[in-house]
Amino acid sequence: MKKTIYYIAMALVLAACANEESTLDMKGMFSPNGETVNARFEQSMAYNEFAGEIHMNMGTDDYTVYVCTDSHITRKTHRNLDYFMAQYSAAEGPKLALHLGDIIDAQKNFPCADSILHTGRTKADTIFTTPGNHDIYFKQWPIYREFFKTGIYWFDTQNNGKKLDLYICLDTAEGTPGTKQFQWLRELLAKKSTEGYRRIIVFTHTHFWKLDASQGHTSNYSLEDTYELAGLFAQYGVDYVWTGHQHARQSVIYKGVNYLVLDATKDEEKGQAYMIVNMGESAIYRYINYPTLD
Repeated sequence: MKKTIYYIAMALVLAACANEESTLDMKGMFSPNGETVNARFEQSMAYNEFAGEIHMNMGTDDYTVYVCTDSHITRKTHRNLDYFMAQYSAAEGPKLALHLGDIIDAQKNFPCADSILHTGRTKADTIFTTPGNHDIYFKQWPIYREFFKTGIYWFDTQNNGKKLDLYICLDTAEGTPGTKQFQWLRELLAKKSTEGYRRIIVFTHTHFWKLDASQGHTSNYSLEDTYELAGLFAQYGVDYVWTGHQHARQSVIYKGVNYLVLDATKDEEKGQAYMIVNMGESAIYRYINYPTLD
């Protein structure tokens, strides 16, 4: 009862603050209010078929992965994401970058995000994204698609034809993969797990192993989804699952799979950090704090 009163009070406050220039959408606060995850799956698959497979030739067995999440940028607040991209751009050697979702905070901010991440989901890209719940709120999935093209895909890294690591991006922005994405994932893992990759990494937005209910209806997967996803990852030898959403760092090993939740990149958050992973014979990761700026 107390939670119900709290949510009603918050809704009234937010409604009172809204105006014609506001990015708030009251329905979007409680429901994605747009295409379902199965519809987004079909659109992502259509783009993937058009664009073709992505095989990144690193030219070496060793390379670096930069990973951030939950930047929640607005047109005026994006210094941490700017810093992340500056560090990534300045890094030497073969590399790629992942953003694990909630790129933007609310409406009208995708053009700014695209200008920072400058990715068009082409074969020349080294920056890859997955949609978060904030990215599809307010019926914004079509805008996400305009800039980032697809929310469900895979790519791999290679060294002049030698397979290195497989990366699988899932759309969990609604807190569920949906039936069609589940089937695609089963078939993909069954096939790719036999192809000799040294490791398999799944990256997505919604985290596993819930810490609290702060994220509302998108807080976590259902028990059934968690059971099936964790079972698939263990069965087919997934090594890492990288997620965001919770805004709090966490590491859990379950059935041999290492689940890492990253800190947020959002400017106003305390303890913001991103992750750098040195991918070689072993995967060695470390967290880098964003600088405190006045």
